[in-house]
Amino acid sequence: MVAIIAWLTLMVVLGVNSSRALLEGIGLTAGLSLTVAIVQFIFMLVFITPAWRTIWRWVPKLNEWIYPDLNGDWDVELKSNFPRIDALLKSAKGDAPPLDFRGNESLLPEFGTYKMRARIRQSWAEIEMELWNPAATGPINESKTLIVEPFRGKGGRHGLAYVFEQANETDVVSDDSKFRGAAWIERDRDDVNVFCGRMWTDRMWRLGMNTAADLRFTRQPSKRLSRRG
Repeated sequence: MVAIIAWLTLMVVLGVNSSRALLEGIGLTAGLSLTVAIVQFIFMLVFITPAWRTIWRWVPKLNEWIYPDLNGDWDVELKSNFPRIDALLKSAKGDAPPLDFRGNESLLPEFGTYKMRARIRQSWAEIEMELWNPAATGPINESKTLIVEPFRGKGGRHGLAYVFEQANETDVVSDDSKFRGAAWIERDRDDVNVFCGRMWTDRMWRLGMNTAADLRFTRQPSKRLSRRG
């Protein structure tokens, strides 16, 4: 942010100096006070109002150079390890053949795939995100984010780290219907409209059966960025 303000101030100073004769002709003094006023006006217009999103659309590279505009709806896919935890429990009870999780992974159950929807509201002051299960398939009801923290990555691979609280439908007494977790997602190397990462939870942690999942956020088509962004 400091670098942006410094660059903006430099551009304004150059612009004011080059327009000195014109400004003085209309009664304005081309001095420090005018430069500060112009910088403050531009800063407020761009960073306090939603006008910055228009500039980001005009100059898609800003999504890489500074930080991407994440506002809008996203399709979310979770690939959870819960089916493997469930298989281990059945094996331990004798309801299924013995399983060696350190052996051939191809013999283990597939990860459970669940579809969700995310909505992100972003400004220069904060980022808010909500996730829900629109099709009501699988056990997940909703996931409420408690803390969302953006981070900048190398080569424009920026992302989000967040803490969430998830509510599940479950009839199993030993299972947790509500639990918390954390996630880390970053921009895909080849597709600017995709963020990938992983989540971890404290679900059933007292029983040593914490869950985890791969995450894939895909921007909905109406809000997609060009590959230049």
